[in-house]
Amino acid sequence: MKTSLMKKIGAALTVVGLLSTPALADKRLDDAVARAEDQIQKGRTDEALKTMRRVVSQQPTSPEAHLALARVQQRVASLEDAAASVAKAVEVSSAPAAKAEALAALSAMDLLRAPGRDALSHAEQAVQAQATPGALAALARAQARVQGGAAALPTADRAVAAGAASADAHEARGEALLALGKADEAAAAFRKALELDPKMNLARVRLASALLAQGQAAQAVAEARKATEADARSGQAFAVLALAILAENKANWNDAISQAQNGRFLNELDPFVQVAVGRVFEGNDNLDQAQGAYKKALETDPGYTPARAALLSVQVRRGDTEAALVEAQKLAAEMPQSGEIQLELGRLLLRKGDFMAATPALEKAASVSPGVAEVHALLGYAYQSNRKSAEALAAYRKATELDPKNVDYRTTYGLLLGLNKQHDAGIAELKKVIATPGYKDADAYINLGWLYRNVEPKRADEAVTAYKKALELDPKNEQAALGVGWSYFYGRKWDEAVSSFNKAVELEPRLAADAYNGIAWAHFFKKDLAQAEAFQTKAKAAGRNDTKLATNIERAKKGEAAEEAGPDPSDEPPAPRVVKPDVGTVSAILMGGGDAGARRKAARDLAGYGSAGVPALIRALGDRSVREAAVTSLGALGAAAKQAIPYLQQIVNAPKTDSVIMERAELEQSMRDEEFRKMARSALQRIQG
Repeated sequence: MKTSLMKKIGAALTVVGLLSTPALADKRLDDAVARAEDQIQKGRTDEALKTMRRVVSQQPTSPEAHLALARVQQRVASLEDAAASVAKAVEVSSAPAAKAEALAALSAMDLLRAPGRDALSHAEQAVQAQATPGALAALARAQARVQGGAAALPTADRAVAAGAASADAHEARGEALLALGKADEAAAAFRKALELDPKMNLARVRLASALLAQGQAAQAVAEARKATEADARSGQAFAVLALAILAENKANWNDAISQAQNGRFLNELDPFVQVAVGRVFEGNDNLDQAQGAYKKALETDPGYTPARAALLSVQVRRGDTEAALVEAQKLAAEMPQSGEIQLELGRLLLRKGDFMAATPALEKAASVSPGVAEVHALLGYAYQSNRKSAEALAAYRKATELDPKNVDYRTTYGLLLGLNKQHDAGIAELKKVIATPGYKDADAYINLGWLYRNVEPKRADEAVTAYKKALELDPKNEQAALGVGWSYFYGRKWDEAVSSFNKAVELEPRLAADAYNGIAWAHFFKKDLAQAEAFQTKAKAAGRNDTKLATNIERAKKGEAAEEAGPDPSDEPPAPRVVKPDVGTVSAILMGGGDAGARRKAARDLAGYGSAGVPALIRALGDRSVREAAVTSLGALGAAAKQAIPYLQQIVNAPKTDSVIMERAELEQSMRDEEFRKMARSALQRIQG
């Protein structure tokens, strides 16, 4: 009977302070707990504390009594008082089962207010005392925190095997699965725990986290609200509620930060809560406050992985990517079991274009966090960039299995099917993407066009239709502009191909090399060798030296048969679509000192992030290399860019150059400035409605 009692008391502590009414071994303790529960429900919390202190004074050597007091203190008083009572329970425990459950409870307290290594040490001692379901569950939770899900899951499975009816064991298994990124399986484990013990509030808090990881924000909000109503002193419940509110609607930031701050007020020492506060601040681009919260989390637990990963993210958002990369490499070596750190390192290396170095980091992330779809998508991108199409296809297949609603993943998956000669399957996948309600991206149409013109027999007309649809959605898309030309080319419509390639050059002069090469091939097949040679020369001067084309022109001039039928369309497939980066990453690219083309693209991309991208776009207005792209995006955002109004007005009202005599360069610059002023005026009108 004593063992049963200790299991129930230990479990209740781990569930963040909700009283249950177990049948206790000691009648006096049983009566006291029931009386305290009744007093709490009536709002007489001081009396409840007195009731439990009285029974402890009567049974000073009873670990059960001290743990029962701790549960009440955690619910209505303070964590410090509860922790002291748990420590006393450990001190007075002598029987192995009692010692195990008291140490398990102490480990649970550590996770709320101390370094994870302390929780791990106490949980290991608990299991050494006796491997009860509660002790094993405590060890699994501590391992998930310190060592990762891969270490925690076998322990959690042992806990379930030792106590199939233990809500504690199933909750711990859910935490291990959540650490592995397997949010759907984790949610099932948390629901099982709640089925076994409907009052287990920790399971409800973690269920909200799992739902959030699955992208089910509304359901996460509902579960988190239930958790805060059940225990108004649970900092973690309010923290998860804050994250869920923000995920459901970013416009509700004020509500989210209010809930997060409430969680911090309830337990400022909890690193889980501090990281949630930081993430809410990041959601409003308050990077200084976010950084402060992450550092506060590390004051409690210097090894807390989510906080260390979040600080890396802040560095990236500030544009300090080189320092972030150095730190990520250091942390990855220190914490090889951390999927979060390995993923962040992989992201940074991909941004740098170092695909070879990114691959092992992302492979490691995939091994320790196999349930995270983004890991597999980025690994697939790295593989494809290293020309490992088969491996890339397998990685993206896994990403789409884990996140089937992610149209970006499926868009790339369709392309990779085609690159691996599975054209029909790729076309079918891309058609499903296009049929998604509300789909308005150019990418799936571009990939579909490429597959149509590479399938045998070639479906050139359908390729043209797909590319033209892409241009309707994104009139300045370079791949689509070239794709139309190549589609006409492979449909043997030479004049239409020439016209389309010329339009591509008008759209973006940087496309000249590829476009001139296409025009040269079209003239070659029209048997206009003079034009073919002229454009082949222009293409070579622009950077495209197509030796196959040059050889065929020379043979034709000599009256010899062509060696080859034409260019290989598979030489220029679209780039795989990477998961959409966060607004901070795109802003960092825009504000960095890298390639101007990449920065202009970042400015255009920020139009898709709403008001979150406006600060970076405003800063870019003073940069001549990207200012036109920035002002265009501000105009496209409309009312969401109202923060930019005074800056645009300043541009519109800036004094014009009134010099009568100008050098040619000055005149050209003056004309560009005037055109920019017109663009700013147009953007201002669109923002003001």
